[in-house]
Amino acid sequence: MTERQPGHARHTPLWIVGLAGLTALAYWAFLGWDQQKETDPVTGAQTGPYSAWQVLGLGVVLALLVFETGRRGRPWLAGIVVPAVLTVAFSVDAATDPDGDGLWVVGAVLVALGSALGTGLVAALGALAGRRSRAH
Repeated sequence: MTERQPGHARHTPLWIVGLAGLTALAYWAFLGWDQQKETDPVTGAQTGPYSAWQVLGLGVVLALLVFETGRRGRPWLAGIVVPAVLTVAFSVDAATDPDGDGLWVVGAVLVALGSALGTGLVAALGALAGRRSRAH
């Protein structure tokens, strides 16, 4: 069990708002603005709309945010808020894409499952690091 700091529960709403806001901001900064698919002039194949750097950037920012939240004793909060906000942001973005193919629901399920798994793992690592630093 982790030791609770004074005022821990009192600050939980601020953590929720902060995590939700930063997750949404990161999504829109890296992915939300880009809905343009690229067409290869030779093959005619379409890719995108995201480039690898956009997805990696979002992953790194969210991993740092989730790790720090876990390290500060709130891994459960990161495990709930970040996947929920990320899934909603993706769903709104994909569902409102005028060039969408209607498969956004499948993508939303994959985002929900993948982000929940990844967030849970990184938050747990952060919580472990936080316990170790408090023990020393």
